[in-house]
Amino acid sequence: MKIVFSLLSFSLLMFTLGMARTHQHASESCGFTVQGEPAQPTVQGPDDMAPLVYFVEQPDSPIEVVSVDLTGMWLSVANEQYSVRHCATYKVRNRSDRPVQAFDVELSISGGGGFGAPSSPLAPGQTAELKSCGGGGHGGVPGNYVRLLVYARSVDFGDCFYQPSARIPRSLGVQPVW
Repeated sequence: MKIVFSLLSFSLLMFTLGMARTHQHASESCGFTVQGEPAQPTVQGPDDMAPLVYFVEQPDSPIEVVSVDLTGMWLSVANEQYSVRHCATYKVRNRSDRPVQAFDVELSISGGGGFGAPSSPLAPGQTAELKSCGGGGHGGVPGNYVRLLVYARSVDFGDCFYQPSARIPRSLGVQPVW
């Protein structure tokens, strides 16, 4: 039994290292480097929603979400179902040394469905505000447990499309569907 467990652990370690190496090559093939230290992101909005927000760690992402303002958003959770009216303003920064043509920033409900915001080109080091309001939806949340995940889903450099890594602790209790 110890041998089987050891082999499984070793296999998982090798797979994890292989995935990390893949992302490293992806950033090299897109020809960008991430510069500077990541910001400490901030949340504004209704007092009952702010504690539900989790900024996904993405150390390799050229696009960094610096803040999110959920003023105007509402969320109702009951009987393991949620209803939401999305309204968010995101402040983002291009941490790379290359101009970005387009990108997707998303607010996901417990790792499931989410809401994005339209983007525009962003020069290296430049910040921008993106506003997305008016969308809505509903879905299931087992145990009425809700987290609002904020992250950069993808980045388009024009000649290269990049998907940043996403580090979500299991202790958060969400099962992302991406």
